[in-house]
Amino acid sequence: MIRTLPRHSLRPSPAARLAVLVVLVAGLSAGARAQDAAASASAASASAASAHARSHAETLRHTHLVRLQEHLEKPEEDLHRTCRFESDIATLPPEGVVALTFDDGPEPGHTEAILAVLGRHQVPATFFLIAEKAKAHPELAAQERALPGAVIGNHSWSHPNFHDIPVEEQTSEVDRADALLHADLGATPLFRYPYGNSSCDTNERVHTMGYRIVGWHVDSCDWGFDGPKGLTAAEALSCGVLPAYRQDFLGHVVASVRAHRGGVVLMHETQHISVDNLDALIVKLQAEGYRFSTPAAPEYAASLR
Repeated sequence: MIRTLPRHSLRPSPAARLAVLVVLVAGLSAGARAQDAAASASAASASAASAHARSHAETLRHTHLVRLQEHLEKPEEDLHRTCRFESDIATLPPEGVVALTFDDGPEPGHTEAILAVLGRHQVPATFFLIAEKAKAHPELAAQERALPGAVIGNHSWSHPNFHDIPVEEQTSEVDRADALLHADLGATPLFRYPYGNSSCDTNERVHTMGYRIVGWHVDSCDWGFDGPKGLTAAEALSCGVLPAYRQDFLGHVVASVRAHRGGVVLMHETQHISVDNLDALIVKLQAEGYRFSTPAAPEYAASLR
């Protein structure tokens, strides 16, 4: 039997929004200080791979908090008119169907572990690859493509924030990635924006190329749970994490899937907490009656843009 929970809204009351904005500004300032400290840390304090993962998580955190700030401060109709956040899926997913998606790969060490778990459970997944990384690690990209039922999607060439670069660079990012991923991996024409940050111009571009834009129903917020203290209030709100799950990654993802009765789940190959909990997540969802598919399946057509 599929278990469900009541849905919750991203937009709190005006008083709550003010309180969150205060916390948010402090969080953004603290994040900038932490980023500066990390940049000046000794290379001997951690491996290059670990430092890279922390840096990427901090960038994900910052963009999530900026997104939250825009949602709190600007009317939703303005955000929609300027196509700022087209990755927010407003339509219901097919009931009882989960689509696991992994961004930002391939990631040496993590990709192999993810594929091992998916293969053991015979669960399909969608990999939104950074083409530059796929070129650097062609063997890992090929292994992802070889997973039964796997889908390869376009996640740009180098993963910039499309809100920070001109239209010409956005077009180049899409086109370069398309050329490599289509030729080398037979990628499906599915596109996911880096950080979920979209633009009207690139929406038009990818649509003329035959792409559909893939967002998510469930944000795992794996970049935030990688820390020892869990999520701050602002981080939790940015991902739709209920207060009870701010220190419980697996509990959050399962609860959010229940609330949506399925859905596209966003995770990152770069974040070890998603890798470490993938087996338990699949087992838990299968025990509750969910089945697994991909956004490329016809049943998910209404959830794509």
